[in-house]
Amino acid sequence: MYIMKRKYLLISLFSGAVALTACKEKTTTTTDETSTPAETAPAGEPASKIAASPKPTASEATASVTDRAAKLGFAQYIPKNIATYGALYNGKKAFENFLQTAAGAFILERMEDEGMSMDDLLKNEQMAGQLAFYGEEHFVAYGESAPEAVKLGLNLFERVAYYGSRTGVYLADTQVREGDVQIGSPLALLDGPLKGSVKDLITIFAKAEMPAYYQGAKVSDAKQRELLATQIADGIAVLKYIESEAVEEVTLKRAGNDFTGYKISGAKLSETLEALEEGGLLDMAGVIDPADIDVFKTSLAKKNLVIVSGVVDDYVIFFAGKSVDDFVFVDKVENSVCANEKMHYIDSYLEKDILYAGFKSAEMSEGVDSVSSLVFRMIGSAVKGAGKGLSEASALGDTRDVEALLESLVDQGEAMISLFTSTDTGYVAYLEDGIKIESYGGSNMPGIDFTKTNAFAPLESGEGTLLFANWTGNESYNEKVMNYVDTLGETSYLMSQRVAALDIDNGDFLKFKQGLGLFDAQFSKDVMSLWAALRGDLAAGLGAESAVIVDVNGSFPRIPNVPEVILKEGKVPRIAYVSEVVDRAKLKTSWDKINTSAENILKTVSNMAGKEIPMQVPMSSEKNDLKTWFIPLPFQNDDFVPSVSVSDKLFFASTSKKYSESLAESFANGDGYSRKGAWLHVDFTVFNNFAQEWLELVEANADEVFADDSIRDDFMENREKLITAMKAFETLKKMTMHTRREDGRIRISMHLQAN
Repeated sequence: MYIMKRKYLLISLFSGAVALTACKEKTTTTTDETSTPAETAPAGEPASKIAASPKPTASEATASVTDRAAKLGFAQYIPKNIATYGALYNGKKAFENFLQTAAGAFILERMEDEGMSMDDLLKNEQMAGQLAFYGEEHFVAYGESAPEAVKLGLNLFERVAYYGSRTGVYLADTQVREGDVQIGSPLALLDGPLKGSVKDLITIFAKAEMPAYYQGAKVSDAKQRELLATQIADGIAVLKYIESEAVEEVTLKRAGNDFTGYKISGAKLSETLEALEEGGLLDMAGVIDPADIDVFKTSLAKKNLVIVSGVVDDYVIFFAGKSVDDFVFVDKVENSVCANEKMHYIDSYLEKDILYAGFKSAEMSEGVDSVSSLVFRMIGSAVKGAGKGLSEASALGDTRDVEALLESLVDQGEAMISLFTSTDTGYVAYLEDGIKIESYGGSNMPGIDFTKTNAFAPLESGEGTLLFANWTGNESYNEKVMNYVDTLGETSYLMSQRVAALDIDNGDFLKFKQGLGLFDAQFSKDVMSLWAALRGDLAAGLGAESAVIVDVNGSFPRIPNVPEVILKEGKVPRIAYVSEVVDRAKLKTSWDKINTSAENILKTVSNMAGKEIPMQVPMSSEKNDLKTWFIPLPFQNDDFVPSVSVSDKLFFASTSKKYSESLAESFANGDGYSRKGAWLHVDFTVFNNFAQEWLELVEANADEVFADDSIRDDFMENREKLITAMKAFETLKKMTMHTRREDGRIRISMHLQAN
């Protein structure tokens, strides 16, 4: 969803401030359909210099189950039919390696400055236990019923959103009708906005089952292993303090070892509820329908919870599930997680120094792998609740038009949710030239067009580029998102009008009513026209591909009272957002409409203020095919002036006119890697050099930079610490992340390069 927002909201904030008045050239369209699975070398760059990531296969095995078992540790004992498995390997080794780096040494020094040391921390029993728990191998696994549990959990949150918004409308209606809101009994809510909630919750509870959950850690040190096992067992033992026959101790054998813990019997809990009701100590019938109570007790009687822990060889194991029968270790590697086809991707990485590896089934990912999908689901549930509340309200006036919009919003949201799909996900992190992370599968990411080759790669090649992010949005998806936003905005505005029409004697409400009335009378027409220009001609004029680029080559702006040496030699970051242009004429039309609306709004504000606030007239300059508009600022220079630049192919919103021009030249020259999907590159070396240059500049001119002697002395006193900190983080070199589609699934490769 963020991809479409950037096209309208980001641009409107930037461009609206500049208030362009002209954009006059012809329309052109550029496409590039070259197809590469990952990366193609730029012109003149040897292909051998490209460090290609291993390519896992979706289902074909290239190694034996035994080979995987040798690498994956305890996974060889976990049943094959697991929905999710993940394991951290060699955490202690990675941690110790980090402490040997400059960054690690810096952190240790800072700890010593605070009177702490790593030895002191390791002497702490709890800290030592945590490090041991994650130090060699730590794994988590969820059984095959986990996807259904996740689905029911999401359903629960949706029902909470539904009843929450329904109750909110009820309380507003009550306040308008009665002048005050006083809920004397929960029955008033249960018979009103929460009607049906108990039945819904009981239905969810009846379907819910505790999935098998395994967690374990390899601890080779016998003393530490015993200590950790005792800590876990003691944690489980708190259940014995529940004074109920429903809690009973259990002991069972698995893999030839004793596991001890507790079982909570649903049948006995149900009997306890019966006894409490019969003894008059619990009156659920006074709140809940007796039929629902019976359903709840019947469901409860069928449910159990088993929690046990124990030790197998060097591993401390914790298990929770609905039955002792769910607690299974396999004795043949062919029946283990290592034989699950979802782990076949790991075959490409068995020779690597693996830090983390795991998989997640498509069913487990459904509905939770995408934040956007979750947002649509929660908004949709809340909207349904609000619509139901309005249909039941009696004092809020005629709200049928609002209810119709809410129904449309629900339909649009459900259509958006249907666009999200998930596949089985495999993921691995390994130590190689820093840390590399690969994931294969998961959400289909409908907001990105993975079929088109990005054309903006040349914009990354400039010297001093700190950050480069490049992607091509899926325009069909983006348009659906913006239609959804339109409906959401229209619904909110219409609801605000209906609320403002109510007769409520409240100071805050009267201020709200007056403000909305002023907006309706003075601003609404121009604001709507402004939004229509952004949603219409501007959207049609810009293409799907975008990029954000940041470098550190900008000249310092001529800010008053800044030392001359800083103004001459200081460098500042330059930021540019760029989008492709597909119809330059429509951009001109959009700017004309934006300018007209902006002038009208400013005129209205001037009339209200009682003095004229002149509309700023943008200046323009042109270089080659790129025309730039900007509003003059007192302290600007060509490297620091918020501006908008347009050519036949590119649109820039930038902090620097000069930067836009240089990026346009880079694009015209052509170079760089050819990629599909989304690409992110952060160059920490550039940042470190930038910080070093500033430190040297300030240090060499300390007398001029610091007029106050105490501030200068403080800087010089902390100079060595600053130098140490910068040297410490020279460990980090760069971070890259490439998201694309391979073999019908999403593939993400991330590399944090470090010494």
